[in-house]
Amino acid sequence: VLANGDIQTAIDAASNGDIIQLAAGTYNITTTIDPAGKQVTIIGTVDGNGDPTSILDGGNPVGGTSGVRVLICQNSETSATVFENLVIQNGYSSSDGGGMYNTSSSPTLTNCTFTSNSASASGGGMRNVSSSSPTLTNCTFTDNLAAYGGGMRNVSSSSPTLTDCTFTSNSATYGGGMY
Repeated sequence: VLANGDIQTAIDAASNGDIIQLAAGTYNITTTIDPAGKQVTIIGTVDGNGDPTSILDGGNPVGGTSGVRVLICQNSETSATVFENLVIQNGYSSSDGGGMYNTSSSPTLTNCTFTSNSASASGGGMRNVSSSSPTLTNCTFTDNLAAYGGGMRNVSSSSPTLTDCTFTSNSATYGGGMY
């Protein structure tokens, strides 16, 4: 399935096992993307260096309080729900998880960059709650902001697995990189 602009419509039309391919470019996210429990792969493109060139932009200016959370997994997503080669940027939540919020879900993220996301409470880049244990490989968290866990916050028996991930220049009152 090729997403020609509306990623959520492509997810809604997809079946378990489908791959949703995103072209390079910026996707302006106005409603949080929710895989709704589907076992799908959302994969972006990369440049010659392997850096993601498919950008999911939540529309929040740096330090602002507008825009939307970019991604949410809230329907018991497993490792079979995959996000790969994506830039998740400028997401905002007035509570938790500006870039991504996982509750009772453990998706797989590979080669994703979380940058310039913010949350008023916790998990500027990502918040994991209620036994959420996503697997992240080769992911980068840069310039994310929250009161707790600028890059990431993990609570309520959440235990993500991180391999070759980098946290740089994230800010928080407690736990700049991770809380």
